[in-house]
Amino acid sequence: MFDMLKVGRNIVKLRGAAGLTQMGLADKLGISYQAVSNWERGASMPDISKLPELAEIFNVSIEEILEEGRGTAILTSVLENATEDYLHQHEVSAIEILEVAPLLKTEQIEEVFEHVKANVPIGDLVALAPFLSEEVLDECARKVIEIGPIGDLVALAPFLSDEVLDECARKVIEIGPIGDLVALAPFLSDEVLDECARKVIEIGPISNLVALAPFLSDEVLDECARKAMESGEIIDLLPLAPFLSEEVLDECARKTCERGEFIDLVPLAPFLSEEVLNECARKLVEEQGLGAVLPLAPFLGKGIMEGLTTSLFTK
Repeated sequence: MFDMLKVGRNIVKLRGAAGLTQMGLADKLGISYQAVSNWERGASMPDISKLPELAEIFNVSIEEILEEGRGTAILTSVLENATEDYLHQHEVSAIEILEVAPLLKTEQIEEVFEHVKANVPIGDLVALAPFLSEEVLDECARKVIEIGPIGDLVALAPFLSDEVLDECARKVIEIGPIGDLVALAPFLSDEVLDECARKVIEIGPISNLVALAPFLSDEVLDECARKAMESGEIIDLLPLAPFLSEEVLDECARKTCERGEFIDLVPLAPFLSEEVLNECARKLVEEQGLGAVLPLAPFLGKGIMEGLTTSLFTK
């Protein structure tokens, strides 16, 4: 970035040498004297369109107003409509483009960026992102998707289109790691998140969904829980329990009771309905005796415990 204080001091010196007041310079430029004051205090930079006029008024080059450097040379080439020739003769880095970006229009920046985009490190691309169009950034992002790692795109996500972000998510599901998907989740559509969640369940344990759970629909979370129960145990659902509906948890609890895996219900008891807990408690007492239900006792109502005790001694 240009040193605005230094540019301001240059303008003060050149204005003085030209025998102009701030008001006089402002009149020549067709702007307010406050704008000139802001330049000279280093509070702002002259608009790019004013630089040629300033150079003519002071009878100096633009480089003398700004400062010697590659950024100034790029800026001058843009102002003189000689960007193409300059870029054919000089190598330009993303950092040098960033230096002049605040003074240029998007199309001017992209004309220069076109010559370097193939070799721009992702960190420099992120720095330039606020000055580039979504179209150009999407093009760069797709190249990153091809060669990876996808995680490099997280910092760029706020500037990318929904379409490209969803492409990134689908690629992560193919090649991993899932952690990259979590980082991108706040920027992804509900549709693609749910799609990815279903694929995660197909290729790995349901625990892989825990970090994604806050971004998933209730419908898909319940769907994934039911699928996980087909080949797993209810204890596998514990990390996801706060995000699952009571309905699906009760459904899974009943299946666990049918399998006789009562001990697995204890960690999940706080998330189960009283109705299902009572059902499971009765079945547990019938099959294993009153002592077996003690781990569940803190979650059972007083009435059901008294009823279980009474029924046991009645028998």
